[in-house]
Amino acid sequence: MEDYDGGADLVRILRSHAQTHGDRVAVQLAHEQGLTGRLTYAEVDRRAQAVAALLRAFTKAGDRVVLLFPADPDFLPALFGCWYAGVVAVPLPYPVLGRHGERSLQQLAVGLEAVAPALVLTTDGLIAELGDQNAALLGRYASVGQAAAVGLPWENDRAGHEIAVLQHTSGSTGQPKGVLVSHQNYAHNLRMLTDFTRSIAPDVRHFQTVSWLPNFHDMGLALLLFTLHHAGTSTLIAPMSFLRDPGLWLRTISEVGGNLTAAPNFAYDLCVRRVSREAAAAMDLSTMGIMLNAAEPVRADTMHRFTAHFAPAGFQAAAFAPAFGLAEGTVFVSGLRYGGDPPRTIRFDRRSLQDGVARPGGLEATSHTLVSCGRRPDGMSVRIVDPAGHTECPPGTIGEIWVHGPSVALGYWQRTAQTAAVFAARLAGFDYHPYLRTGDLGFLWEGELFVVGRLADLIVLGGRLLQPQDIEYTIERSHPALEGRRSAVFAYGEEEGRLAAVVEMRLNQPMDDDQRSALEAAIRDAVAAEHDVEISEVLILRTGAIPVTTSGKVRRARCRQMLLSGALAGAHAGSRG
Repeated sequence: MEDYDGGADLVRILRSHAQTHGDRVAVQLAHEQGLTGRLTYAEVDRRAQAVAALLRAFTKAGDRVVLLFPADPDFLPALFGCWYAGVVAVPLPYPVLGRHGERSLQQLAVGLEAVAPALVLTTDGLIAELGDQNAALLGRYASVGQAAAVGLPWENDRAGHEIAVLQHTSGSTGQPKGVLVSHQNYAHNLRMLTDFTRSIAPDVRHFQTVSWLPNFHDMGLALLLFTLHHAGTSTLIAPMSFLRDPGLWLRTISEVGGNLTAAPNFAYDLCVRRVSREAAAAMDLSTMGIMLNAAEPVRADTMHRFTAHFAPAGFQAAAFAPAFGLAEGTVFVSGLRYGGDPPRTIRFDRRSLQDGVARPGGLEATSHTLVSCGRRPDGMSVRIVDPAGHTECPPGTIGEIWVHGPSVALGYWQRTAQTAAVFAARLAGFDYHPYLRTGDLGFLWEGELFVVGRLADLIVLGGRLLQPQDIEYTIERSHPALEGRRSAVFAYGEEEGRLAAVVEMRLNQPMDDDQRSALEAAIRDAVAAEHDVEISEVLILRTGAIPVTTSGKVRRARCRQMLLSGALAGAHAGSRG
């Protein structure tokens, strides 16, 4: 793997790759029928130039251009075409038409109105599927294919704009926000990701990346850019294809010799449940060097189950790479690990964690195993801070994770007050530099970061700090019918003094009272035994009723609103307790 200047902009890097690795495949698409849509580095550069030439006719430097692409190799030349033309790329969720098409188009209309783009870049397929009437909501639009067909000459004379991407957050604790990520942010973050991968698998030099993460998601986009940065090959899988058949992800890794991938924790659980041992044994996962686990709490037992299930395929536990990051920090913040060992896990006393302090040890029944998200790279400062008093917490004390460094983005799009509150926090008594408030809770232990949950989702009952995802995990294990089912736990009622649990189930036939009562009792008993709290209300919902973000995170605040407004009444198959 060639080493590239960490400060070099991605435009210059792609242009260099087109000259030195022009015939190498930069990106391709994998689906059930095989690999298609290959674009070499020379082809990506050529198509990006065509896009940039078209954009010059309709935009000025610094304008916003929306990118609407599914898992499609043409996303890459569209993105770089924006940068070649000196405009800001705004990746948005690709509208899914069909049964929920009207709602998808409404969400798209809201997003376009907020961004006010000069132009929308998308696919010929979406333009045809929308038809003349619905395509009108895009305003001025074009496809990469149209740009190539027009064949306008590109002149490399437009100055690059400071902002590279308007990156939208997941919206797990509120409405999605546009994060202003600069080219300098990406340069620094990609350098940190290079240090991160070398700390996990130093022998990996040419990256063969396989990803089903959406291109509008911060981690999916960063994985694509990181692979390009090092002249590797990205193999894309449509997210819905992965959800229908998780084995496609792993079979593709086996086919192309994948050595880098990333996914939230739930994806690894899904693979264990949906890929048979016989199918696993037929794969070759021995090439996998870095399997990043991030975007939601990382669970030790998930990694253990995955490792055991896919050991016959040659998978090694040391390939797992837990990490912490967020869109406001470009993507990556912490995860460095050295020594070639599997990720570090430590058992902490559960009651101490609920009191806000990490104390190792305790019996298995009264403890909680947490996974280390490694060390921070050089150039980044990570502090644990009391969110109320803004004072730094002692090691082992749970507080909000604050971050400072060149990867911290410039702020939120058109949200001045929120930008000041989130991106310009300062420690009490100090005025050295501003910190990014991540909204995540965690603690430092022997120099490593342990993440325990989200500040906005934190449940406080009787002076105890309860993380909803820990209770949700207990619910999943409370009854065989609930294994792997999505759930959401949150406080509600007067002064948020009661606890509610909503759980999805796939119901092949109506549930009778005895079945419902048995499930509700199992949930209440398990939560009471493990967490010493009472669930006041249990709702068993049909599959798909719990609201989630585009990256699959549960929107607990929205669940609370829906419960209080009665909006869940038509979706539940249970009764109130």
